[in-house]
Amino acid sequence: MTFAHRTSAKTAFATPLRRLGAMLLAGVLAALACATAQAADGKLKVGYQDSTLPELARASGVFDDAPYGVEWVVLPGPAAQLSAVYSKAIDLAHLGDTSLIIEQAKAQDAWAQKVPPLQIIAGWRNTDARYPRIVTAARTRTNAERPEDLKGRKWAFNFGGLNYVQYLLALKKAGLTASDIEPVQFGDGNAAATAFNADHVDVYSGVGALVGEAVEKGQARIVLTSDDLDVPTLGVFAARGEAIADPARRAVLDDFLGRLGRYFAWYSANLDTVERIYIDKVKQSAARARYYVEFGKARFRPIDADLIRREQKIADTLFEAGAIARKIDVSVEFNTTFNATTAVD
Repeated sequence: MTFAHRTSAKTAFATPLRRLGAMLLAGVLAALACATAQAADGKLKVGYQDSTLPELARASGVFDDAPYGVEWVVLPGPAAQLSAVYSKAIDLAHLGDTSLIIEQAKAQDAWAQKVPPLQIIAGWRNTDARYPRIVTAARTRTNAERPEDLKGRKWAFNFGGLNYVQYLLALKKAGLTASDIEPVQFGDGNAAATAFNADHVDVYSGVGALVGEAVEKGQARIVLTSDDLDVPTLGVFAARGEAIADPARRAVLDDFLGRLGRYFAWYSANLDTVERIYIDKVKQSAARARYYVEFGKARFRPIDADLIRREQKIADTLFEAGAIARKIDVSVEFNTTFNATTAVD
């Protein structure tokens, strides 16, 4: 599957819905068409935003004896993941825990139905605070050390998901609006990070691992982490509400999550193997692979009342800042009934 090429555009603080179409670029559309054409009965089609988990999951062997086939579909960016799961090209969409906040705010009527269109069924995160999940980083040459130092800077981000929420909340934390900076919107987080690492932009909001090598080399510094903004920053899988409500399809989802838990255990127990896969299969540099090995140690986090409370606070903050057009109840976005499967000791 091919990755999307970079796009950039000046954007207002609240990006209009029509921008989503522009973000589904030729590479993403080709991958989506491929996934739809290859779909077959008896397969669980699992979307992921890069090739890391698909490669590592295959190496772990935890899905080899599943009573269904697992088809991994690489679609960069939350917009592509959402389009694919809505169109049934995939069964599980790989998102961030805040991704459905913006989605629900755009289409409130659909989320008011008895069966929500999508629900988050499981979330996970790395276990080491030294490797923050989502960050706002600045090139060292800017001398920016505090959020307010980011005023007037060229700031890279992508629409949707955790990266976008990090960008919006970082602006708010700094007391800035989009008119105070030079916002540059990319089609996905990988493209935004590439521009930052190449020193084409001053500031980046997105996955910390993608710019970790630049930080370790002293070329960039982290100004804000998602923890500073009280964002849970879980990687999550979202499924269609109709699938969750169907006993047979739910059983497949339940089995998949159980195997994913075993994958997380395999990862932590096989770090040397993981590093070689990052280098040989994912084609990362040795320095980035070492960072990713630590960053990728993950475990499930419960979908519980505390998580929903934190997500509601984020949604309320985005509404107050004008980033979403209406106040919403985020509880409908989360399904807590898979917690028994994802529980960890």
